[in-house]
Amino acid sequence: MSELNISADPLDILKAKLEDHELQEPEIITAPKIFYEDVSSEAFAYHIAIGHPSASLWSDEGGLFVASQGMKEDNAMGMFAIINRIWDGNDFEPTRKTAKTKRISGRRCTANIMLQQTVFEKWQEKQNDMSRAIGTSARFLTQRPKSTMGEREYQAPPERTPKMQTFHDRVRNIMETPLPMDDEGRLMPPVLQLSEEAKRIWTAYFNKVEESLKQGGEFAEVKDFASKTAEQAARISGVLHVFEFGPEGEIQPETMLQSINIAEWYLHEANRIFVTARLPEEFKNAFILQKWIKNYCQLSQLSQLSQGLILQEGPNQLRNKKIRDNALKILEEHGAVILITEGKKKIIKVNPKLLEDSDAAKVAKVAIVS
Repeated sequence: MSELNISADPLDILKAKLEDHELQEPEIITAPKIFYEDVSSEAFAYHIAIGHPSASLWSDEGGLFVASQGMKEDNAMGMFAIINRIWDGNDFEPTRKTAKTKRISGRRCTANIMLQQTVFEKWQEKQNDMSRAIGTSARFLTQRPKSTMGEREYQAPPERTPKMQTFHDRVRNIMETPLPMDDEGRLMPPVLQLSEEAKRIWTAYFNKVEESLKQGGEFAEVKDFASKTAEQAARISGVLHVFEFGPEGEIQPETMLQSINIAEWYLHEANRIFVTARLPEEFKNAFILQKWIKNYCQLSQLSQLSQGLILQEGPNQLRNKKIRDNALKILEEHGAVILITEGKKKIIKVNPKLLEDSDAAKVAKVAIVS
């Protein structure tokens, strides 16, 4: 307490004491918040900036997140952008007049959101699937397990689960390890290096996936997910390495192979979920062929092509005459193309609306799905 003048006015003495007391106000200690569910983008950004350096978007009832303030039509883009920035591990400094703001630095966030199919479709509808357009969906490892309803016969729970207990013990041990932070509370995680062989395996996977992004390639319809899969494999390898060995040492080839298997499985899931999973096989082929024809015509600036070209350069699964003909028949029935014969040549004339990048171009796509 500062020295007081005894001859001073009693009111002045009280004011001085009060000012001195306010200067000694202790720091407010709040319980760390690590789970977020129903939250706006502004609140999420602010609390993750001032709160625990490691947080999560976590919900076993994904409708709460999809219907949250942060995911409403006018706000969804902002929420997706924040998720992208934190996933990348980059800093973010919001500036708003009407909301509390704080620089996000040295923060990490994970997400685990369980959704029913109808809720998932609502998510995809947000601002015309903005989550895919700006790359948020591709940052998730998405899966849609086959339903086991009708097959879930009752089984008495085991008396002991030693393997599960071993897993829980290891997780607890990791959670009790102090987080590596600097003096300002920012995460400073150690950098894990790949062994030479692990790097070679990872590079081969990267190049393999890149090859599949070509027109007609296996993952050409999910380029956003495929472009992230090598990075996903590297991230997974870090998680597996830390879980087994701790945050030190080099990531070994066995770990990288396991990680690639996991990442590739999720890539195939994305292909299954986001392309044409609900269509009959012949409609799937028609949908794939329509996109290939559109890409071909836009690149070549032509409005027609020969049917034989599909067997030579088209998608791999359509380089079969019977499969190709069935797909073309469906496209013709829905007005996407007209099939004509000129002498000995069989020609595909493309509906001009299919080649437009507008709402009209979507008509043929919707027609095929229906």
